Amino acid sequence: MIRLRTYACLSFIATLSIIHHAFTTRGQFYPAAVYLSTSKISLMLLLNMCLVLMLALWHLVKLLFLGSLREAEVERLNEQAWRELMEILFAITIFRQDFSSGFLPLVVTLLLIKALHWLAQKRVEFIETTPNVSKLAHVRIVSFMAFLLVVDGLFMYSSVRHLVRSRQASVSLFFSFE
Repeated sequence: MIRLRTYACLSFIATLSIIHHAFTTRGQFYPAAVYLSTSKISLMLLLNMCLVLMLALWHLVKLLFLGSLREAEVERLNEQAWRELMEILFAITIFRQDFSSGFLPLVVTLLLIKALHWLAQKRVEFIETTPNVSKLAHVRIVSFMAFLLVVDGLFMYSSVRHLVRSRQASVSLFFSFE
């Protein structure tokens, strides 16, 4: 299996090459930006780079707040991610009219935030059952939960704001409840 670092490097090179190609063939900013947003291959490469950046940020947050994961945490993460992926795919069928290139990053962001919540829950369970836990572990989990609260608040604010502005049931309703 390809490592994240190798995948990130290849994605970065591909993204730079498609941006270079757009600006050398189009010459000006606006035609190059239109090409990047309308060409299917360039849009796919740009979305792929966004996915790589999101995964790198997820690994950074995980490393900063949790350190290395235990076997039970990895197992629970895999089980719940599979279950949640099935629920999200079902939700995509309900909101298929709203499916766009902006919807996919929101779904991935939602899944990654939920995974961080699962890890926080599992880590709290571990701290509760372990007799000798350092103060650093307590500080890390409390700061991690505060970070998740801020992220949840921002995500909720964005979804509710979109719902109030559009005044119609859309995919923002799904993200608000999740």
